[in-house]
Amino acid sequence: MSFLGKMFGGKKGDKAPTTGEAIQKLRETEEMLMKKQDFLEKKIQSEMGIARKNAKTNKRAALQAIKRKKRYDKQLAQSDGTLTTIEQQREALEGANTNTAVLQTMGEAATAVKKA
Repeated sequence: MSFLGKMFGGKKGDKAPTTGEAIQKLRETEEMLMKKQDFLEKKIQSEMGIARKNAKTNKRAALQAIKRKKRYDKQLAQSDGTLTTIEQQREALEGANTNTAVLQTMGEAATAVKKA
């Protein structure tokens, strides 16, 4: 371990999570992001309602509602990108997990054939 690692408490005994644990964590994160997206979509609809209601009577309130809506739109777009990335990672891990199981089974079959 390097001097700086020792000095600032480098990670020594941390083990990487298993693929099953990582997949479960990614699914939990996906669910959390989907809930956040639902919340943001409701907020966007609410702000649009406020903007429409105040369009003729209170321009300032309508403009503020539109600005908030745009901010929520940006958050929603960012959340979409993050969700897509997490889905891709989860699918890659699941594929790797399947490939590992297939290779292990093929190895066991090859060993059985050699014994036979």
